[in-house]
Amino acid sequence: MFDLDSWQEIWVTITRNKRRSLLTAFGIFWGIFMLVVMLGAGNGLSEGVASDIQGFSENSALFFTNNTSEPYKGFRKGRYWNMQEEDLDILEAQIKDIKYTVPFLMGQNVTVVYRDKSTSCNTKGNSPLYNQMMPQHMIYGRYINHMDVQDRRKVCVVGRRVYEELFRAGEDPIGTYLKLYNINFQIIGVSEPSVRGVNINGRDDEVISIPYSVMQQIQNSGTIIHLIGVVANENVSMSVLEPQVEALLKARHNIAPTDDFALESINVERIFKQFEMLFTGISVLIWIVGLGTLLAGVVGVSNIIMVTVRERTKEIGVRRAIGAKPASIIFQIIKESTVLTVAAGFLGLAFGVLVLDLADKFLLQNMTGEVFFKNPQINFTVALSAAAIILLCGVLAGILPAYRALQIKAIDAIREEN
Repeated sequence: MFDLDSWQEIWVTITRNKRRSLLTAFGIFWGIFMLVVMLGAGNGLSEGVASDIQGFSENSALFFTNNTSEPYKGFRKGRYWNMQEEDLDILEAQIKDIKYTVPFLMGQNVTVVYRDKSTSCNTKGNSPLYNQMMPQHMIYGRYINHMDVQDRRKVCVVGRRVYEELFRAGEDPIGTYLKLYNINFQIIGVSEPSVRGVNINGRDDEVISIPYSVMQQIQNSGTIIHLIGVVANENVSMSVLEPQVEALLKARHNIAPTDDFALESINVERIFKQFEMLFTGISVLIWIVGLGTLLAGVVGVSNIIMVTVRERTKEIGVRRAIGAKPASIIFQIIKESTVLTVAAGFLGLAFGVLVLDLADKFLLQNMTGEVFFKNPQINFTVALSAAAIILLCGVLAGILPAYRALQIKAIDAIREEN
């Protein structure tokens, strides 16, 4: 298919218009390069955000209270109310598709004292199920368990950054005591969040968590719960359970069913879907911009081949006169456009992958802590798709010139010679 004569003809086509051929090749190169880089950057942004929320119970929601905005059953507008600990059991008993519920209590910003050192940080009242809904990486020790809650043990889990401010590097703090709220708490664990993009009353590596039952005692709040997390069973949409939970809580606490302000929720499932739609939109936009840039290069290739066909009117006319088949002429023209497009396109593809690889290595070596841009690469399927697009563009670029070449007749060769 590509013998020596074919390569010579292709080389002649390119060298006849060196400057225009180089500009056109650069257009193809740049179009593919930008498409690859933008796709890689979009993937890096998506990976970065996903890594920050990876591990969080996707099919979940958080419910919290506000002042009522409507009067109801004799209660005035503007009444403040709280959810209660017994709401957890009632929700799980009456709504069968709930997997589990998680109680939260918001603590204050307090001064924490350890020996001759002190710092200030937020506190939380948590349950063991918090570690399932928002997984923690335990650096030392363990997380709060059910016995800690049931027996109201004065124990705490210290966030990594709090630990770094109070202890020497590598020092095992398990079993030692901190003083907060003027109470001595024994350290049972040091943690950092596996989920970095979700914060409730502060980042988990910057707070101290204690059993929520102990927080209730400290705040003298009885069985009040500030926030309830609800996790749905597998294959059950949180968007279906959300209105059921709201209706049950409102009925229990005499809140008007139409009062949307008194009980609010954060549907994590909906947030995840919004992220998916956002990154899908970004990907589509990248493909549109990249293909638009590539199309400009394809038009340039087509123009180059069209000029070449016009310059080779005599040659093509003679070939038609001595019996050259239309298919051979079409194949020759498309072959020329394809070689020019593929050569420039694959160089752009290779260079784009190289730039993404260098960027990935730079990020690994220089980025620390919370990262919103990670692994800027394209997968193998995308690379194959880009290669197929390059090949298709080469063929498309040669169709119009090939059609023009077929219109040339033997008589045109005579006219061209005269």
